[in-house]
Amino acid sequence: MNLRSLLMALALGLVGAAALGAEGFLSPFVGASFGGRTDDAKLTYGGAVTFKSTESILGFAIDFGYAPDFLGSTGYGNNNVTTLMGNLVLVFPGPVRFYGSGGLGLVKTRVRDVSGLFRVDSNELGINVGGGVMIFPGQAVGLQGDVRYFRNLTDPEPDAEFDVGLGGLSFWRATAGLVLKF
Repeated sequence: MNLRSLLMALALGLVGAAALGAEGFLSPFVGASFGGRTDDAKLTYGGAVTFKSTESILGFAIDFGYAPDFLGSTGYGNNNVTTLMGNLVLVFPGPVRFYGSGGLGLVKTRVRDVSGLFRVDSNELGINVGGGVMIFPGQAVGLQGDVRYFRNLTDPEPDAEFDVGLGGLSFWRATAGLVLKF
């Protein structure tokens, strides 16, 4: 999917959400990935868009995150981890909104060493679970803090029909940013 198609789908979702009596949250963020496979905290950035009915605490979110130099800047060359997750979300009402979130999606890992001999470009199924808080001092613009755990899933026995296990790539992500309510 190219960027233009993604932006058009997002715009249609925003218009559809308003027409159906739903509220949405657009949340660009910056933060750190840490623990698991990282040797220390790494910069991460991205954003999320969340939709929920005004009559319910249940919603759906699409979360995108990118962490350059995820495995470190020495010894691995150019490397990064990208996540794209679809989550179910519980958002509690009020000017201070606590939420919990969990779901599954894509964990993409890229590693290219300096000499060009070693190259990994994997797309794996992954899970995430976490939560946070949104604070709205005004009507439409607020602040958000979020902490999540990510883990890739693997197929431990490729010959089995359907077998899923926890993979070796795991990390935590803590972020903060603006949240725009629409």
